[in-house]
Amino acid sequence: MGKVNTAEWFAIGLKQNLNAKKMVNSATFFGLGRSSTPYDYNPWDRAAIYVVNQEIKHRFAKNWVYAGALSYRWQNQYTAKDPYVLDSPGGRQEVRTYGKISYLLDFEKIDLSITYRPELRLFFNPDFSPHEETTQLRSRLKAKLSFILNSAKTQKIIASMEHLVSSTKTDDWSQWRYKETRFCMYFSVALPKQKVVLNIGYMNDMVGSPITNDGHYFAFDITIKNPFGK
Repeated sequence: MGKVNTAEWFAIGLKQNLNAKKMVNSATFFGLGRSSTPYDYNPWDRAAIYVVNQEIKHRFAKNWVYAGALSYRWQNQYTAKDPYVLDSPGGRQEVRTYGKISYLLDFEKIDLSITYRPELRLFFNPDFSPHEETTQLRSRLKAKLSFILNSAKTQKIIASMEHLVSSTKTDDWSQWRYKETRFCMYFSVALPKQKVVLNIGYMNDMVGSPITNDGHYFAFDITIKNPFGK
């Protein structure tokens, strides 16, 4: 969400199995975020981003999953000095497509996944003219551990770490550079009768090397599972 001290994120999504073996599923979500300015710590200060995302995932082997997705994002951009008003022309649109390949290990009380995610990001001004940064190629490598807390497997602690590198095109392509590392911790509760999963969590986003911005994100999301039947 840019150079911020704190931010909050909310998302609501639908997950639907697409075949009888539950090996192919669709995940759709809408999310929005608010953030502080660079000089305060109120995560509700200003509207930051709006996201619509569609992903199709296929578990094609016991330990392997791949996915493809398309995403649209509107991100507000603000002036760097007080009073931090919307910068002209006021925002940046993004169309993003990405793939994912994940290796999974399932144990009795712990699940582990390692995911590589390449992304193509296209940036536009509000009138869909090309943004100053027109295109970005980004790679993400993520490790995630899920700790199961009860016998019904409805409560979990989820911890993850993700590294991001990218190359951006303005007039020419930049060199591939390390961008940021994200550390996350979530508490997840599934409500099987209601077909709902609730997640509440925290992310520490450390940008740059040396670190130029250390952001603290607080998040809550709701996932509705199989609303159209099994």
